[in-house]
Amino acid sequence: MARMDLPPESASAELAERIDTLAKQHRTHAIALVAYSAASLPANRLLTRLMDLLGEHKLSDVLYVGHGRWWSLTCGDECCPITGTPFDPSSHPVSAAAVFAGLGARADRRDLEASVSGPSQAELPRVEALADALLTELDQLDDPRAVRLLVSIVEAARSESGVLDERKCLLLGLLVTDIGRRDLAWALMSSTNAEDHVRLWGGVVSHVPPTLAAAPLSLLGMAAWLSGAGALLNCCCERLAQLAPDYSMGSLLAEISERALPPSLWQQIASEMQAELRAEHGLLAG
Repeated sequence: MARMDLPPESASAELAERIDTLAKQHRTHAIALVAYSAASLPANRLLTRLMDLLGEHKLSDVLYVGHGRWWSLTCGDECCPITGTPFDPSSHPVSAAAVFAGLGARADRRDLEASVSGPSQAELPRVEALADALLTELDQLDDPRAVRLLVSIVEAARSESGVLDERKCLLLGLLVTDIGRRDLAWALMSSTNAEDHVRLWGGVVSHVPPTLAAAPLSLLGMAAWLSGAGALLNCCCERLAQLAPDYSMGSLLAEISERALPPSLWQQIASEMQAELRAEHGLLAG
């Protein structure tokens, strides 16, 4: 599944080319197009243009979704009333599971962007001062103890399913500025615990100042990818492009998003990383 922001109708050819490339890359047998937008006319025009441009592919369905209703552009009046078919996403079992996991739906894209924007400008001086004080404490630790501290905070937060306080969030933000420790935190993720890591690193991102945000944003983006939260992944990519355009993991996330790479690829990557990190630290089971 690939998720993209809706472009204007004038960019439909570029979008169709991208969809065509992804379809051939993943050897898809059929494509379903779904446009979510409050602006029905531009979304429908874009979908209609894409249907023309993607004629060589089998389109299993083309849907416009907005204002709590959906319309199919492929089935005609026999299945879609002119007023659309109402639906309630909040009643779906997936929504209930997301709320239980601390991943409640955001009101809109701006709300999701705000969730990765970090502390407010008014809070920054205090947060930066606390981060400086904690950095002085961390400087007293050698690397093995810093690694153990990182793993203990992450595992405790996951097992307790709670929200980390500001101090622990800043500690994690400082600890993962080291690339080796960042990769260790990355290797602790799996498809089964990804939602825990979305909650964990989402909390860290909300507390750390911009100078510490690159690594936590990258880890949040990776957890979002593994959990299927494509919109959150894209928001992480966008903020990383603003804050740290040359950050290597940010570039990797952008490639994952651009190429719609499936989370199943993580299994092989994780196995290789975990083998290396076990040899170095002896901290990863399995």
